[in-house]
Amino acid sequence: MAIYLDNNVGLKIATVDLSEYVTSITLTQTFDEVETTAMGATAHQFSKGLEASTLTVDFLNDWAAAKVQATLQAAYGTSVTAIVIPVKGTAVSATNPTYTVSILVNNLTPVGTGGPEDFARSSMTFTCTSAVAYSTTTPF
Repeated sequence: MAIYLDNNVGLKIATVDLSEYVTSITLTQTFDEVETTAMGATAHQFSKGLEASTLTVDFLNDWAAAKVQATLQAAYGTSVTAIVIPVKGTAVSATNPTYTVSILVNNLTPVGTGGPEDFARSSMTFTCTSAVAYSTTTPF
C-alpha cells in the first residue's frame, strides 16, 4: 500500500474519532535548527534542536455532542492527544502506521467560514507539544 488515495485518513482528538468531518489534514514534522558554526568554518553548520511539528486540519463543523466543535471547545487552551492513521479501517502495519502526538488546542473557528451555499468549515493549525510518535503497532 505504498500509494493510496488520501480519502480515508483517520483522526482522533482526545479519544474522539473525528475522521468523518476531516476534509484535509497535514502533519508536518520539523525540528528547530540550532546553529553550531565555529571559527574557521567555510559554511554554516546546524544540529537538530527541539521538535516543532504542527497538525493542520480542515473540518466540516458539527456542533452535536462529542463531535467537532464540542470536542475542540472542551479541549480549548489545553494539550490533548491526537492520533492520525493514513488509511482508517485497515490494520496498523509498516505500510499503515499511526502517528500519535500531543497538540495544543490554541485556536478555534467555531462559526467557521463559507457563504450561504457552503458547508460550515473550519481550518485550524495546532502546535504539537510532544514529539510525534510513529508506530507500526499502536492501534488507532
